[in-house]
Order: sequence, then structure tokens, then C-alpha cells
Amino acid sequence: MKKLLPILSLSLVLLASCQPKDDTVYILYDNDVHCAVDGYEQMAALRADYLSKSLYVNVVSAGDFVQGNTIGSLSKGRYITSIMNAIPYDIVTLGNHEFDYGVPQMKKLMFWLHAKCVCCNFSYLPTGKDLYPAYTIRQYGSRKVAFVGVATPTTMAMSVPTNFQDKNGEVIYTFHKDETIQRVQQAVNAAREEGANNVIVLSHLGDDTQGVNSVELIEQTTGIDAVLDGHQHHVLNFKLANAEGDSVILTSTGSAFQNIGCLTIALDGTVSTELIPLDTYKEEHPRVKGRIDKMREKVQNITDQYVGFAEVVLTDANEAGERQVRKAETNLGDFAADAMRAICKADIGIVNGGGLRHSLKAGNLTYGDLIQVFPFNNTLYTVKATGAQIKRAMEISVFEYPVESGGFMQVSGLRYTFNSSVPTSVHLDDDGICDSIGESRRLISVEIEKDGEWMPIDEDAVYTIGGQSYNLVCSGSSGMYIGTEQLPGEHMVDADALVEYIHLLGDTIRASQYGKSQNRIIRVTDAD
Repeated sequence: MKKLLPILSLSLVLLASCQPKDDTVYILYDNDVHCAVDGYEQMAALRADYLSKSLYVNVVSAGDFVQGNTIGSLSKGRYITSIMNAIPYDIVTLGNHEFDYGVPQMKKLMFWLHAKCVCCNFSYLPTGKDLYPAYTIRQYGSRKVAFVGVATPTTMAMSVPTNFQDKNGEVIYTFHKDETIQRVQQAVNAAREEGANNVIVLSHLGDDTQGVNSVELIEQTTGIDAVLDGHQHHVLNFKLANAEGDSVILTSTGSAFQNIGCLTIALDGTVSTELIPLDTYKEEHPRVKGRIDKMREKVQNITDQYVGFAEVVLTDANEAGERQVRKAETNLGDFAADAMRAICKADIGIVNGGGLRHSLKAGNLTYGDLIQVFPFNNTLYTVKATGAQIKRAMEISVFEYPVESGGFMQVSGLRYTFNSSVPTSVHLDDDGICDSIGESRRLISVEIEKDGEWMPIDEDAVYTIGGQSYNLVCSGSSGMYIGTEQLPGEHMVDADALVEYIHLLGDTIRASQYGKSQNRIIRVTDAD
């Protein structure tokens, strides 16, 4: 009897594998993974589960997958595309962070990625041609399903402008801001004319961004069955009425694999979606896990390198563990802004609170610890600005207080005081860029440090500011530094700048200097 057991077990496995599969279509989807690679093991396992019961399973992404932590930044996205190929992914669209390493690298990544890239609104101006097809159609038995891709038109404002310019500084790419919805409708119409029974939009627009967003997209178009959205990291799964009153699904998984989405197209063509929380699905795909482990080992060889010692924790939070760096000065903000100022040899150093992503522990520090602080691979730039421009930037910095703001400025060589009781009069345009500031001003004073002394900033004088590309040469942080003059020079990556600054400190971050914040940002109220 014992000899028959292996044969019996094999027979049961073969019987299970021969169970008939149905024609239901399953589309597994994600958005804004941002290098949270552990979720790929579960995505692959989930794909295998659905393939056991259906002939038709695809995996798609609504963008922002190659950037977010060291495994992405150190390989400029290459390790991520390798892992995604192991799943494999079938169709993707472009998130704004796919451009963080420059357009040439983005093109390489899309070439290396085996998935089809679709994007209806990214074009090369000299030829007028789109870099990627607006849509692709997949055949599932007798059913045709089209996938249309669309990127946020704010991508250029959120990235380094030179990424989209030629050597002469001329803009050579466009995201068709004013025609985005029209271009999606054109792609939908073309897909329907080609025989598509269903149309799914892979959208990296966000559901409530100023300007073009996925809600407006649905409300102003027809012919779309579902929008798989990304960009704002929201968890969504509901229906909206389109331009003709028909229901359209709007869904988003959150970020970093909070969920995996599953879109189902039933035999009668009915489309439905569900979100599967990863903390409820524990299966892992061994081959994909092996690929991830291999990539992690390569990264760890770099990130484990010792860079210095900290006598004190540099924190982004208060003693209760509540994040403060987006609305108050912290010792981490002081340290990072000092690094920008020192490495750029500038009068002022700035870091936006939203760019500081992790505290620094006390004790031995590695390169990986510093990349956790600055995981976005921004480069350092230096600009010239007048005192008046700097005061405008600081007014924008505090206009959202007490609400957390990614644009709240941590500073070096500068000290500013603001009254949080004063109503804000900063106005942002549809792209989230400040276009005016009214009479109501929160800013009370701005002082500049000179020879160890504080003195009022001169509105007519010109100062140099060192900081990250996102703030100084992009339109990040509400466009605080638009109109400043960019200075030439080599552009170091921000995490490397922290390493260099620690070396300038004698390889030790001392408690005597950074044991507490240094009273550079002073908040008062009317009661004070």
C-alpha cells in the first residue's frame, strides 16, 4: 500500500490541474508601489491562483513603480523592472516618478520591462509623435479588452525641467495638459472602433488633484468601463456617472501594496472590482522571492557601508511620536538644511519637510540610513534669489499651518517668525502653484545669518540658496522658488550630500550641535 501512495498523490495533482478553466477575465492591478518589493511575491502568487481557475489573467500597473527606496534609486529602476518581469506584468502606464532618473533612463526602463507601456498624452514635440501607444487591445477568447494609459500632466512641473529640454534649453516633450481628457476620449473611441468590448483606463491622474484628475476624466467622457487610478495613494473603489449618466468604476489600491486590485470581466461582459488587502493574503511565489532576495543582496553590499556616527537621534517627530517635520522645526531638518548649505557653499540651505522621509538613529550610520532620509534621488542645485523672493517663499511655507504641508521649509542660515493666528491669503492655481498672495500675511520677520549674527533680510539684496532639485528647479513645494536664477555646477545626489556633510563634521554628528532644534522657525499667535 505504501508503494501506491506516491502514485495516488500524483494522480490527485493531475486531476486538480485538469479541472476545466472558465472564460472569466481577471485583471490584477496596482498603483504607486514605490519599490515596496515584498508585495511582488504576493502579486505573483495571486496571479498563479487565478490562472488555476481561468484562462485569462493579466497584471497591470497605473505607474510609480521604479522609485521610492534604495532598491530603486541605487539601480535607477533597473532592479524593479527585473522583479516585475518575473511576475510578469503585462501592461503599464507612466507615473510621474518614472521620470525621476531622466527621460533617457525612463525609455531604457520601458524597453527592459517586458510589459506593454501605454500613454496617450506624452509626446515628442519636434515630431509631434507620441512616445508610446495610447492603448493596446488584448483578446480574451471572443472578447476584446482595451487598456488606455494616461499620465498626469503635472509631471513636468514635479520633475527637473532639464529632463524635458534639449541642450539649448528648449522644451521638447509635452503631456498635453489642456487636451488630456480629449486625448483619452480619442483613444477610447479608436479602441471601440477597433472592436473593443470593454475599455479600461490605467490612469496616473489622482482623484482630487487640481487640474486634470480621474473624477473629471470620468465625468467628461464616455465609453470607459473602469479607471484604475494612481498618483495620490488613495484607497478607492466606487462608481461615478460619466457624461451620459452611465456608471464607471473608479478604483485605486492605495500605495506600497496596501492592496492588490482585481478587476473581473464576467462572461456576460459585466465589470466589477475588489481590493484584496495584502495583510489577508499570505502566499508568496518562491521564484519571485528568489529574484527579490538576489536584488536585495546587491543593494545591501552598498547600503551597509559605514559613513559615520551620530551621538543623538535626528528625528522628524516629537516625543509622542507624532510627525512634526511638515509643520515645525526639528533637529533632523536643521541637520539636512545645514548639509545643503555647506555642500552647495550657499548663504542659505533649505529642505522641504515632505522630502525628509525617515529619522536618523543614534549610533553607527550606514549609507542605507541616509538614503532612507532622502529616498527620492534628488540632486543638489544652487540658485540666486532676492530677499523679497525668499520672503515670498517663507510665506508659502507656512500658509497651510497647522495642517501638515510637504512644502514646510526647514532652513539653515535663515530664521523666520510667523503668526499662525493670521488667516492665510496664499492662492494656488490648478497645478498647485502659488499664483498670488493677498494682503493677509502670516510672516512677521525673516533674518539672515552673517558672521554668527542675525540681521533682517534685505529685500533688494541677492542671496544664494542650496537645496534639492524638487524645490529649487522644479515647481515642487507650490512653486516657492519660481523666478530664481539657477547657477551652473556639478549636481550631487542629496543622500551623498549628507555623507559629505558628515565627513565635514569629522564623521560624527554631535549632540552639542544637533541635540535639539535651533530655534530657526518661530511660531507665535495673537495671544503672544
